[in-house]
Amino acid sequence: MITEIFKTYSNFINQGGPVVLILFLISIYLFILISAKFKFLFVDVENIRSEYKKNLIGLNKDQYYSLNLSALKCDFKNLITKDFYIIQTLIALCPVLGLLGTVTGMIEVFDVVSFFGTGNARALASGITKATLPTMTGMAISIVGLLTYTVLNSKSQSLISELWEEEKKYIKKNLV
Repeated sequence: MITEIFKTYSNFINQGGPVVLILFLISIYLFILISAKFKFLFVDVENIRSEYKKNLIGLNKDQYYSLNLSALKCDFKNLITKDFYIIQTLIALCPVLGLLGTVTGMIEVFDVVSFFGTGNARALASGITKATLPTMTGMAISIVGLLTYTVLNSKSQSLISELWEEEKKYIKKNLV
């Protein structure tokens, strides 16, 4: 079973060329980041809330309170949105790499045409496959990545809003 899966992937990579291999490696890294972010935002969410409340309560109520509060808010916002720029960059990079694979595949098609003319359909088909597989792969990775990023971004924004509301309640209750 595992050998069949390996053969399928290796055949796909051989047909698509080296760009598909690069896209495959990028997709592994991208989905490791996305999985870690999902765990952080959906499973570890109570730890984030309790840590924020603990730090909010622990702030000294002196002349630097508002500065410390702003720093606390920035720290937690950075913690929640960490790795989003890397995820966005990898999502945007996949279709561009797919287009690079298209260009290299079309160059191969033109090489075949220049040597054999249009009579060698099998060689032309191989080049066309090398041209279309990387584009399809890059777009598929990008679409799945974009959909999951949208869910992560929405969850992070709602979590940030929740934390800010908790802060407002705490300030209203304890400082006013």
